[in-house]
Amino acid sequence: MAKIIVKRGMPGDDTHLWNALNYVSDGRALMIGGNGVDYTDPNEAYRQMNAVKEYYGKTKNCSLVHMIMSYPKNVNTAEAACEFTKQIAKSFGEDYQMVFCAHEKDNECSTHHGHMIFSPVNVNNGKMMQTDHESLQPLCQEVSRITGANYQVEFKKNGSK
Repeated sequence: MAKIIVKRGMPGDDTHLWNALNYVSDGRALMIGGNGVDYTDPNEAYRQMNAVKEYYGKTKNCSLVHMIMSYPKNVNTAEAACEFTKQIAKSFGEDYQMVFCAHEKDNECSTHHGHMIFSPVNVNNGKMMQTDHESLQPLCQEVSRITGANYQVEFKKNGSK
């Protein structure tokens, strides 16, 4: 069974957001994309995400949502990992600012995987993204449909592997 690992930033601590945006933008990314931000510039993406939080008065809330999709072992090409990551990102629509990338297998993850860094504030209505286990079940079903594998959600603290 494949996993969707969810890490949530601490309320009001945008250090996690800053670090995550720089992480997905570094040289290891097979591809990078985004929604609602300049994903080619982590500094600008950070500024844009914070501007929406400030507009809606959500600066004291969760600083980010970082989702990591570990792909099944049969996803053994960079092209497949990139395509899955793009499709999953597209399934979120236009409601959340995000930067996403795909990575190859590495020391931290034994499979190809995708990262999605979200500002948890809905750009259309200012509501916070729901990231509890029950709220993420439709995402698991959509990722399963896209990849052909069963998924479960696992929550981790930021800074943990």
